[in-house]
Amino acid sequence: MARTFAGSRARFVVQGRKFAYAGGVSGEETVDLEPVDVMDMVEVLEYVPVGYRSNFTVNLFRVIGSSLKNQGIYPTQNNILTSGEVNASVEDKITDRVAYLFQRCRANTKNFDFSARSLVTETLSMFAIRVLDESQV
Repeated sequence: MARTFAGSRARFVVQGRKFAYAGGVSGEETVDLEPVDVMDMVEVLEYVPVGYRSNFTVNLFRVIGSSLKNQGIYPTQNNILTSGEVNASVEDKITDRVAYLFQRCRANTKNFDFSARSLVTETLSMFAIRVLDESQV
């Protein structure tokens, strides 16, 4: 068995349930750094970490009767202010190990695309409070 992780053995999980028909996941972690600019120096004295942000995007194939809203992942207009957070992960389906765990996520953007002679797709973007990799789970 190959040790290199491949998309064909990855699965996307939300709240402990496999999320059907995910075509891909991309994510980002960012450490916000603030420069310390001082007089009489051209270069920055140092960069000070002041924040941490994480987000991810999931590409999905649309399944009729299984919308992001009726699954409670994307808020409806009536519950935008009261919708809760979810946890999501990318897991290795062969070893059942978590590769990435996105904690306390909230949906931000949902895009969809309908085209003649093609599959209907959706792209879901979410913010997460933190992202852990397999060394932290």
